[in-house]
Amino acid sequence: MSTITEKLKASVGSTPSDGAKMSDLLADIDREDRLCFTIEDMSIDLTRQNVTDDHYHLLLQYATEAQVMEKCHAMLDGEIVNLSEQRQALHAHLRDPSQPMAQASVDHMASHIDRLMELGITDIVSIGIGGSDLGPAMAVAALSPYHQGPDIHFVSNLDPSHLGDCLAGLDPTTTAVLVISKSFSTHETAANMTMAKRWFRDHDVAIAERMIAITAKPKKALDAGFDKDKILIFDEAIGGRYSLWSVVGFGLMMAIGDAGFRAMLAGGHAVDQHILSAQDFQNTALNMALMRYWNTTILGYSAEALCPYDQRLSRFSAWLQQLEMESNGKSINAMGNAVQGNTAPVIFGEPGSNAQHSFFQHIHQSPIITPVTFMAPLRPLMADANLAPDLVADHHDELIIQMLAQADTLALGGEDTSFPGGRPSSVITWLQLSPYTLGRILALFEYVTTMSGSLWGLNSFDQPGVELGKIRAQIYQNIYSENSYDNGDNNRLSTSSRHIFKQLRDLRAGPQIKS
Repeated sequence: MSTITEKLKASVGSTPSDGAKMSDLLADIDREDRLCFTIEDMSIDLTRQNVTDDHYHLLLQYATEAQVMEKCHAMLDGEIVNLSEQRQALHAHLRDPSQPMAQASVDHMASHIDRLMELGITDIVSIGIGGSDLGPAMAVAALSPYHQGPDIHFVSNLDPSHLGDCLAGLDPTTTAVLVISKSFSTHETAANMTMAKRWFRDHDVAIAERMIAITAKPKKALDAGFDKDKILIFDEAIGGRYSLWSVVGFGLMMAIGDAGFRAMLAGGHAVDQHILSAQDFQNTALNMALMRYWNTTILGYSAEALCPYDQRLSRFSAWLQQLEMESNGKSINAMGNAVQGNTAPVIFGEPGSNAQHSFFQHIHQSPIITPVTFMAPLRPLMADANLAPDLVADHHDELIIQMLAQADTLALGGEDTSFPGGRPSSVITWLQLSPYTLGRILALFEYVTTMSGSLWGLNSFDQPGVELGKIRAQIYQNIYSENSYDNGDNNRLSTSSRHIFKQLRDLRAGPQIKS
């Protein structure tokens, strides 16, 4: 264990653990100068984190010892940072207008979008899962006031009701399907692709013109029956959960247009420039990562709640959940050794003010302390002109006031001793949600994740646990297909799984499912 980490752990007793102590910290007029950060109109306020100046200085020293910024620069310089797969991590290059791959990616999408629009397409079904779904689905919902193209529908689940419910209201003659898979071997995506093809055939609609593959494995897409000119390719050095900036964002670009998509890239690039130019004590992402390390590894808090006070960001916590937990939910570091202490927190969330009426009782009074990140635009963005502007402004101001009341109550507590306070939170605000501001937010959290990974010594760009689950699922599929689950010598199945396999077979032998 690092000497600095030992000092941090030894200092836990001096943590401001109640409202009175937090009140003393917040009364320091210089605290905002140290723990508030800005990127253009975006403000990141970490003053309610329960760190003292001594803790903060030790954390900055640990960031230097862990070479966080050196590793970040290596990623941005295109060095191999995904050691297990011997790959670069080039997602930030897609935001950089000086990089040829950035322009080529947007141009490639634009040409395919023009062709689909000429076909009279009114609906796009985007089939993918994980990073091929969560980022695009979140961004399309977040930027709904900017929509100018076809309606975009997202299907991820292997559960046939997901695709079935989606297709039920669509006209196959005016629908196109995107099949997004980096490996083009993801089982859920392949299964939904097969059902979508059958849907087109059953309605006598030609498949070739209406299905586009988006992948890093074009040969597998060719083998699946896609024409060469219906395949959009992205580099294998673009990780799935970091891939919205690439052709994986095709559906988003259809929704918000070429200019909107470029604005999102520009917002992300603005954060890249901040990361490259800011000193450590002014680097927004580094300081957010240090607070995550402090809360998770030093204080032992195992979860983190994300509450955007913007309904259109309702899918943001699901996107961040995958980003952080798949990147850093690991017990083995990049050198193959066991980590010491907690790594990625469990990320969960719900938009405010809904969250206040679901899990905030736990946040305020449970003996299990959960740090909270509050997020909000300071101005509403309304697409519905039927609502009275003065009431919209009133309601939005009330929403922000509720958010600040929650953050201060967590920090300061109440007169009742059962509300002790001393509960950490961060507050992120910006002027108004737009493609540009969304790009900044997404890039910022990507850096928080990769920098947190560096503090823990992890490889934030692989996901061996996900791959192991896929392998076992394929073994089980083979056992089920071969009817070998009743074989007493087959010890690869638990007794419970064997019973359910038999139930599935018995049900298939009975009356078929009615549509």
